[in-house]
Order: sequence, then structure tokens, then C-alpha cells
Amino acid sequence: MLKAAMEPLYKGCSTHTPLSAISRLLNIKSEFNLSESCFNRIMQLVKEFLPDDAKLPIDYYKAKRMVRKLGLEYEKIDVCENGCMLYYKENKDRQNCVVCGHARYKSRREDGQKKDIPYKTLRYFPLAPRLQRLYMSSKTSEHMTWHHKTRREEGVMCHPCDGEAWKHFDEMHPSFAAEPRNVRLGLSSDGFTPFGQSAHPYSCWPVIVTPYNLPPWMCMKTPYMFLTLVIPGPKSPGQMIDVYLQPLIDELKHLWEVGVQTYDSFTKQNFCMRASLLWTINDFPAYGMLSGWSTHGVMACPICMERSKAFNLKKREKGIIL
Repeated sequence: MLKAAMEPLYKGCSTHTPLSAISRLLNIKSEFNLSESCFNRIMQLVKEFLPDDAKLPIDYYKAKRMVRKLGLEYEKIDVCENGCMLYYKENKDRQNCVVCGHARYKSRREDGQKKDIPYKTLRYFPLAPRLQRLYMSSKTSEHMTWHHKTRREEGVMCHPCDGEAWKHFDEMHPSFAAEPRNVRLGLSSDGFTPFGQSAHPYSCWPVIVTPYNLPPWMCMKTPYMFLTLVIPGPKSPGQMIDVYLQPLIDELKHLWEVGVQTYDSFTKQNFCMRASLLWTINDFPAYGMLSGWSTHGVMACPICMERSKAFNLKKREKGIIL
């Protein structure tokens, strides 16, 4: 991997290495949703343009093998078709759901299908390696302590660290706040239809985690919004979303209680990095799913709760909360 990152793409090339070239090509494939066969044809054509000594993979399979060592892999976790449970940890070898009894795999086809195909699969992207990578990069490591080093004008809020929630958390957990390199996280999730409204209805739910240590002009940028879960459809997970969040919750608990050893490229030293989830950002229906609070009915407002004043419109059954 180090050799592919340092040596030139071909003799005399000063602009690209094999690793940078294949990373750009794979990024184009992802952005434009190119098929594997189309990508292979493009690779063959690019190889014809380059000198014979060019060190470029010839197909998609070998390109993936090259970048696999970067640590951007994800985990596939089988799920009950009804969303009752994950085949995870102590249940990873089960063949049927312990709640509803539904089979884990589809029945094998009569044409000799040998591979077991699960009804539903959750994709989980581990969070800790990507947080560690923020400190391993010299471009972001220094910015991860911006919230601690930069002093703002009193009474002016330009970052969440100026808010009451951040300050209250520091007072409640002084040991965590004593290390400014510990990571504060925000989580957001919502459903969307990946195949368009006109296609067959299908709702997919991504879960995105964002580190708020970074300055305001960086923390809301796309490179720092980490996709951690892709909850499969075809329907919304509803109140069962906590089943799908189990891998992320387990990792967040480990990052809070134990932490992970991380190298800080700015200070040139190792430290134990911990992380905490401070808040979630959602629309009201998704807020109800993540928090477990019923966001409709008499006590729909989670702030007012029993102090809410609700009434029904005449000749209608919909309620209004004042």
C-alpha cells in the first residue's frame, strides 16, 4: 500500500500514483453509478492510453483489492425480514428469528443455487476507524481541537460549543472535557426512496454521524458526514429502528467507556480517544422513531408533554397542539 502511494503511475509521471489514480476512478464509478462491466471497459481503454509500464489494475476486482487495505470496509449483518432482530453477536448463527420464527434465508432455487441469500441485510460502517483517521491526517488533526483553542466573543454563538448543552455536558463529565481531542458527535437519520417516486415504493434509511469538534466551516461539509448505517427497506423501520441501531450503540458505548488508542499527527503522540453522542438532528416523525416518544396525539410535544393544550377541529379528527 505504501509502495502504491509513493511510486509514480508510470516512469516520468509526476501527477498521479497508482493509488491516487484508482481512487479517482472508483470515485467516478460511485458518483455516476457505473456498472462493473462498464468500469472494466473504461479501465481497458485507459490502459491502452498509458505506457506499457503503467502500474494500473486492469479491472474492478483488482482495483477493489488495492484500496481494501485503506480500512474502508463495512459489515453485513443479516436481519429478520420483519425487523424483529439482528443475526448479531450471540444470534449470528441462528437460522430463524427468535421473535416471529421467520426463516433467515430464502429457499434455494431449483436451478442449483448453493449460496444462502438472506431476506434482509443491514450494512454497518464502523465509526472508530474514521474518527481515528481524522487525527492521522495532518489536514484535519489540528482542527479537531478548534472548539477548545479558539475563543469567541461572549454572548455570540457561532458553533455548538458556545451553546448551553455543550457547556452543561462539560460540567457533568469533567474527565471527558479535560481532553479536548475527545470527539463530540451528532446523529441524523431520515428515509428516502433511492429508486425515485415513480418506481416501486421502497424506503431506505441512512444513519449519518458528524463530529462537531471541527470548526463551523468544516463540520457540515460532506467529507465529515460519516454514513454509519444503511437500514434496508422496503418499509420504514418505525419503532423497530432501535433493533437496527444495535451495532452503532455498542460501538458508541465502547468509545465512551473505554476509547481507542489513536495517533495524533499534529502533536506527534498517541492518546486514548473517547467519543460521546451529544444530540440528534431529525424532522419530527424521525425524532419520534429515534426517541420512542409519540409525536402525535394529545402529548405530541416532547417539551410541553402534559402541559400541552390540544383540541379537535370540528367535524375532523385531527388534533392541534397549542
